[in-house]
Amino acid sequence: MNGNWYSWSIGSTPNDYVLAWRHTYNILLNTGIDSTRLQWVWSVNRKDYGQYTAEEYWVGENYTHWLGINGFNGGSSANWSKWEWPNEIFDNMMGRLHKLSSTKPISLNAYATVGVRTGNTTDVQSKNEWLRQMCNYVNNNKIKMASYNNVDGPNQDNMVFGGTHGDVIWNNFKAYSAYRNCLQSNDWIEPNITNPRLITDELFAGRF
Repeated sequence: MNGNWYSWSIGSTPNDYVLAWRHTYNILLNTGIDSTRLQWVWSVNRKDYGQYTAEEYWVGENYTHWLGINGFNGGSSANWSKWEWPNEIFDNMMGRLHKLSSTKPISLNAYATVGVRTGNTTDVQSKNEWLRQMCNYVNNNKIKMASYNNVDGPNQDNMVFGGTHGDVIWNNFKAYSAYRNCLQSNDWIEPNITNPRLITDELFAGRF
């Protein structure tokens, strides 16, 4: 919401946003949909764009279950972006979210990195190092959920699995070894292979 390109931000104020969020939250709560079936994630961009800050959009402790951040490393893929390591992307907003709530679990709802560190040629080694640092960052900061945006954009080679670049073959697809190694480590909770879509209430709520 702290981005001036969103349709729900244009022409609206933070107060409008908060009122709309709480109104929708209460409607669903009153239908009997509880937190075991629906978890709310209040998610912000890694930095503010436009005239309002993320804090001005804060819906309140009682109206969300999670806090989230979206952040991307654009490298040299555009004239307005530069190569940034995970701590450079997320540290500032992580600190700000902790000031809003010290009890809510934190998620990365969309994150990705390109492979072009300089120029316009993919640097597989640099992308692997970014992914390795990102894995450590998630673990060291007790981030409970992280969703990689495995989609290439215009001039952006974001994909870590099934894309055009990588340094290993994983299930017949090109992939980045740092991402594979991260997921295969003991730091991640694996799904129940008999029913991968089903998780416990504790996992759903980030209580682990």
